[in-house]
Amino acid sequence: MSTARRLFFALWPDDAVRHALLHWQTHNLTHDVRWQHRDDLHLTLAFLGQVDGARVDGLRDLAAGLVAAPFALVVDEIGWWPRAQVVWAGPSSVPGELSALHARLVEGLAGQGFVPEDRPYRPHITLARKVATEPLLGPLLPLAWRVRELALVASCRGDAPHYRPLAHWPLA
Repeated sequence: MSTARRLFFALWPDDAVRHALLHWQTHNLTHDVRWQHRDDLHLTLAFLGQVDGARVDGLRDLAAGLVAAPFALVVDEIGWWPRAQVVWAGPSSVPGELSALHARLVEGLAGQGFVPEDRPYRPHITLARKVATEPLLGPLLPLAWRVRELALVASCRGDAPHYRPLAHWPLA
């Protein structure tokens, strides 16, 4: 019997990017919102939802077969989405390499029967949840992130961190 898990593909930041984002959280967010744990900071490429364990090997094969070179990503924008009640950081300009990687991944997932989201892809890193009213957001000094790997990640219940990478693939 296979066990279903909530999975997604993501770009997993290095320690320097995580530290800089944690620094921004510490100096800009109040304690009455739910901060994203430092170890949970990531940029989602494709959310898959509940996935039966029998499908994980196919996801691993898909990721291993993606061809993408490492690329530079500048995280330089802070925002708030009122409906989702989320404070986020992201790139003001999406590099073509990120768009291409996302498109190839979504195409491969569709070939495995996963239904792509119907809204446009908006790359971001969630910094806080349950932010009900518009916060006063300080600026974010641009963070240069050399994206070098793709990760398949599982959501875990319980205490933070809530996300656990199951596998990583280098971009080459």
